[in-house]
Amino acid sequence: MWVLAGLILGMGFYLFFVVLFNKGLADYDLWGYLSFGRVFWEEGFFPYQDVFAYTPTKPLWVYHEWLTGVIFFGLQKYFGPASLQFLKYVLAVFTICLVYATAIKRGGRQGFALATLVFVLILISFGYVPVRAQIFTFFFFALTIYILESVRNSGKASLLRWLPVMMVVWCNVHGGFVSGLGVIFLYGLGGLLAREKTAVSYFLWGVLSLSVTLINPYGFDYWIYTVHAVFLERADITEWYSAIKALKSGVYVFPVSLFLVAGFFGLAILIFLKKKNITEILVVCVVTYLGFVHVRHNVFFGLVLGAYLPLWLTEIFGAMEQRGLRLAAHVFPVFFAGLLVAVYLYCYPVRQIHVIPTFRFFVSSDAYPIKALAWLKSNQIRGNLLCHFDWGEYILWCCHRDFRVAIDGRYETAYREDVCQEYFAFSSGRRGWDVFLKKYPHDAVLLKANTAAHRLMNRAKDWEAVYSDQISVIFVRKKVENKL
Repeated sequence: MWVLAGLILGMGFYLFFVVLFNKGLADYDLWGYLSFGRVFWEEGFFPYQDVFAYTPTKPLWVYHEWLTGVIFFGLQKYFGPASLQFLKYVLAVFTICLVYATAIKRGGRQGFALATLVFVLILISFGYVPVRAQIFTFFFFALTIYILESVRNSGKASLLRWLPVMMVVWCNVHGGFVSGLGVIFLYGLGGLLAREKTAVSYFLWGVLSLSVTLINPYGFDYWIYTVHAVFLERADITEWYSAIKALKSGVYVFPVSLFLVAGFFGLAILIFLKKKNITEILVVCVVTYLGFVHVRHNVFFGLVLGAYLPLWLTEIFGAMEQRGLRLAAHVFPVFFAGLLVAVYLYCYPVRQIHVIPTFRFFVSSDAYPIKALAWLKSNQIRGNLLCHFDWGEYILWCCHRDFRVAIDGRYETAYREDVCQEYFAFSSGRRGWDVFLKKYPHDAVLLKANTAAHRLMNRAKDWEAVYSDQISVIFVRKKVENKL
């Protein structure tokens, strides 16, 4: 009976995992990783300066995802695109297993841990679009929490020696390593305030973990960039919206709503239980704040709550059992998980359930300017291309011999801040929108159709629309058009 129940439960989790993570539309940032990797592997040098843009760039291109690019291109070249999807699935599974293992290690009941995993799966799945460097950060973050909780439970500070080893890799695949350093020092601060014996060890190994991040191709310049990037305002990029701005703008409505409800629920539990565990309070408050100010950080909140919540529920329903409410303690996990699945499927109906997840990528003409680029190629238009921000890295990858770009998703890693602001003024049609258009030597402009920039370009005297489709429009200088 228990074996059959376990098989049914396991199959249910597997199918739900496939529903959530089975995404084949290539992410815009993927092409930036692959473009860097191609330069590294095929052109045989490490690009410390930008090689793709014609607008002013920084004297040093600090690409915090450089190792991801090297890994992704190597996998794609020797094992095909399916290997990147496979890597995403493997890291996602390991991340989820670490969250579950942490919850159990802390003393959470298996039923509550499994029910909480449903919430974790839903919330973090929005961070697993195929395929970004964040998959490494989510895995390493969950591993860091697991190590720190193992030390708290066992008192064996020797386990912390794995943190610097992990950090050497983490800091070279993604700038999210800062989250790992932050949680290490939060555990140290919480331990210090609670007068735990391991508090000093957290700080010592945290400092060592911080020190080894200097093992990177850029040295101390990497940290100069990182500090700047942490405090950089990215008001025009949707994943950096605050929770309130996202709801007002109608983007990420479901994950943001889920985060807000869960955040309120988690904080309410802390108050209800009168938690005196300072470390937990610090970590929960910080990740809740981060998720509120930037929606892309909701994943960290999900990973932390997935590790912490099962023990809290165990304590609450343990008290209820003592009062004779044993049935409620057993029904709640099933009700909680079922409700979450029902709400998700209501918001995102599943037309077809795949037993095996997809291992291929596709570039949709609804998301990428495939037809427009084909038109440019057929008309032999080359040179400097001012394109829509999201499409820039795709052009780096597929049209690197034909075009240099004005800006792309590498954003603050490669481009000067004044250039970025000029571009976003242009793309959003703000005052001074035409400064970016007049200041730099664009040969053609490729925009997303029906945007503010598109409407304003229709009035530009020196430019003329020569192509349009459902998602894109191309402008060229009138004198260029006359030569065709």
